[in-house]
Amino acid sequence: MKPLIPWFDVPILEIPIGSYTLPLHGFGMLVALGFMVGGQVSMGRARRLGLDPNVINRLIGWLVAGTFVGGHVGYGLFYKPEEYFADPKQFLYAWQGLSSFGGFAVCVPLAIWFFRREKVNTWAYLDCLALGMTVGWFFGRMGCFVAHDHPGTVTNFWLGVYGTCPGDPSRSVACHDMGLYEAIWSLSMFGIFSVVDRRALVPGALVTALGLAYAPARFAMDFLRPEVNDARYAGLTPAQWGCIVLLLVSAGALGKRLRSGEPRLIAPSGEPRPA
Repeated sequence: MKPLIPWFDVPILEIPIGSYTLPLHGFGMLVALGFMVGGQVSMGRARRLGLDPNVINRLIGWLVAGTFVGGHVGYGLFYKPEEYFADPKQFLYAWQGLSSFGGFAVCVPLAIWFFRREKVNTWAYLDCLALGMTVGWFFGRMGCFVAHDHPGTVTNFWLGVYGTCPGDPSRSVACHDMGLYEAIWSLSMFGIFSVVDRRALVPGALVTALGLAYAPARFAMDFLRPEVNDARYAGLTPAQWGCIVLLLVSAGALGKRLRSGEPRLIAPSGEPRPA
């Protein structure tokens, strides 16, 4: 079967404000939607378990800042170090280029610090964030998809997207789209986690399982990224090295959580149960 997704222009919504027109790009709108929907899903799970959803609500703004600051700095350090160190002010342009693992490196410690400062069950609240992240990541990666900013290698796969391949002005060749693939993966994980979450789970099970699921999926997908676009270190992309670290840390953390003996949490019959 040949690729089915044709080229489409990046959607831009123009809002007139007096004599000025404010452009709203599809990427920005979908990322913002991801934070809003993901936050609501996280708070909904907290509410069902008898946790305080306002704790998560107070954290969302910090995570937005951490995503863009950490993501952009990570992008400069991992993918374009020579260019960024030659012109360090580029590190300030947080809207130009993002690395997912750069965002993780800032947001995960930030969330742990925040929950500890709030004196709440850190692992239980991290699980709430994990469930929200699966659906939030879907919208964020759909933003990448509509912006055409994660093209892969040439393909005849039916999910290939025409016109996204570097150096193809005719738009007659289709390439893999990493944003679309991760969006599909994220939505699938949201469905799986929603079913698994009906069972009693030791706090920390969801967030560590998310790391275990994402690491091999992202590691495999990065082999579809063209080498001309991404730096390679010992044959692997920066994200693939990050996946190795994430896999080891998640596996170790999950093992410790399962051996912790901490009471499992569940909301039977839809009724909240205090942690």
